Amino acid sequence: MQAWVVREQGDPWDVFRREDFPQPTHETMAGYCLDIEGLRPCRPDETPIQEYAFMRVLVAGLAKPDVTMATGAYPVPILRPYISGQEAVGVVEEATPGLAHLIGKRVVGFTPQPYGCFAEKTVVTLPMVYEAPDRFSDEEAAAFVIASHTAHHVVIRRGRIRAGETVLVLGAAGGVPSSAVQICRAEGARAVAVVGGREKAEFVAGLGAEIVIDHHAEDFVAAVQREVGPHSIDAIVDFVQGEEGARARPLLDVEGRHVMAGHAGGLIPIHPNEFYLQNWTLVGCCVGMGYPPEQLPRNEQEAHDYILDLIDRDLYKTPVSRVVGFDEIPEALRDIADRRAMGRIVARVGER
Repeated sequence: MQAWVVREQGDPWDVFRREDFPQPTHETMAGYCLDIEGLRPCRPDETPIQEYAFMRVLVAGLAKPDVTMATGAYPVPILRPYISGQEAVGVVEEATPGLAHLIGKRVVGFTPQPYGCFAEKTVVTLPMVYEAPDRFSDEEAAAFVIASHTAHHVVIRRGRIRAGETVLVLGAAGGVPSSAVQICRAEGARAVAVVGGREKAEFVAGLGAEIVIDHHAEDFVAAVQREVGPHSIDAIVDFVQGEEGARARPLLDVEGRHVMAGHAGGLIPIHPNEFYLQNWTLVGCCVGMGYPPEQLPRNEQEAHDYILDLIDRDLYKTPVSRVVGFDEIPEALRDIADRRAMGRIVARVGER
């Protein structure tokens, strides 16, 4: 099958190779286990993955991990060679007994390496495979699951955002952040979104951010103080960290929370005295890490049910800003790497 394959380390536009790659089979899956690294060869004492489905890809979602896996900056090493792409919509062609009810149906799901979704066919696995919402186009469905579930984890499970709170969202125009803005709005919180550029500001305002600040046009700290007052932020939902996250912290009210949900701006040391002396809380937020295996399906189902309810009430939409062709995937990832993308970029791979 045709696929974008990574064999070396480097930027996607340099190391992605379009080539024929063996498609997954039951025989190959019998040697794989699933964890945070994706599908990896089982160790002698491990039981191979039991439930999975083979899917013909229609549209694939592009995201920052497609960049960091290639460059080596991803939190865990990914065994090469692999096919990039972690999320897609497609049609199930074959499945193990537990997922046989999905055969012939349009589904959305997580597509773990080495059989990522930048290919004609891929693998989807429990707990993140669902029938695609009927009201979503292929393009909307392709970028639906990971961003919305992660944003739920950030805003609801870990951030515990409540109605009436003022929430500062850093890097708000990205894929997961723009989903987080919508969830904040749905919960009755006031979202103060920080973005870089007028176009991004308009994009995020259209998703329901009450106040949007363009840090290219003015100092965002001074702007927040002007718009909502000093020490007026109940929670920072931080997808940037780095210097921007550090500068945002003094905006917190007493007992405020700094929810660390990404690191687009890099990582810098944080001294505990900041939180100890100010009665602030530092909240770590990384989907899937640390939870016992039996809890992860419950977490994902809770997130999925929550987002479907928002969709039914017209409170959530997949923020797709651009659709590209299969051949354009490596260059489109350059925009994500350079933080020029808004919402989600998706790529058409196949037809129904």
